[in-house]
Amino acid sequence: MENLQVGCKIETKKLIELMEYLKVISDENRLRILCFLKHGERCVCEIHETLNLPQNLTSHHLKILREAELVIARREGKWIHYRLNDEKIRCLTKLYKEVILGG
Repeated sequence: MENLQVGCKIETKKLIELMEYLKVISDENRLRILCFLKHGERCVCEIHETLNLPQNLTSHHLKILREAELVIARREGKWIHYRLNDEKIRCLTKLYKEVILGG
């Protein structure tokens, strides 16, 4: 991917990073999970029950969100609890503003 120029240059690395982030959050279920986690840490069982998603599908989407570093997992006994990675989300929000809005 070449640098794009529309009034300003944007680094290819930044474009790719933003593109990957947007791919992850473009899925309705992943976006619903992120919105649900805005209200605090939740057990995987709470996530799939509240959002009315099958447990295996919920786990699949949480894996993708973990790999993208948008959520943080914590094990407590046999349960895994998830919360938003606020630092990563702030960085990606800043990147979005920089690339899309120019500042």
